[in-house]
Amino acid sequence: MESFLAQRIEAMRCEMIDKASTYGSFTHEKVVSISQRLDRYIVVYQKLKKKKLHRVG
Repeated sequence: MESFLAQRIEAMRCEMIDKASTYGSFTHEKVVSISQRLDRYIVVYQKLKKKKLHRVG
């Protein structure tokens, strides 16, 4: 699951940068939308990593 999320996060990050280049701004509504979805994936990923660390320690 972590690996999938990490790959998805990287793909979305690249997509966001590509769209920002296309639209000429990181504040374009489509870029912001991708950024918000990316934020949600990052939060889930961080929570999974945190749970994993607590299980080990």
